[in-house]
Amino acid sequence: MADENNLEARKVLLGQAKALGMEVDGRWSVDTLAEKVQEAQESKRDADIAAIKAASDTWVYLLRDAFPVEDEKHLAGETIKVPADMADRWYEAGVARPGKEPAE
Repeated sequence: MADENNLEARKVLLGQAKALGMEVDGRWSVDTLAEKVQEAQESKRDADIAAIKAASDTWVYLLRDAFPVEDEKHLAGETIKVPADMADRWYEAGVARPGKEPAE
């Protein structure tokens, strides 16, 4: 039974590794493979967050609480900068309206 679980876990992890574009060493144990996949997922998430922040060029006024990136919550009433395509989606969904740069 444990071997079946390991085989299933390895199969799932190999699929995740492939989706992340990882090169997998066939000698890795399931635990090592899981660690490597988790590290790659965290790196990808960090790169995605950095890309969103770098592309943020449009000020929006939030009508509802929003998460422009995974772990970053902004409350309704805040004015924040987001990428233009995200701003357009939020306008259509009624989450935000065009905003102005806040006066410091």
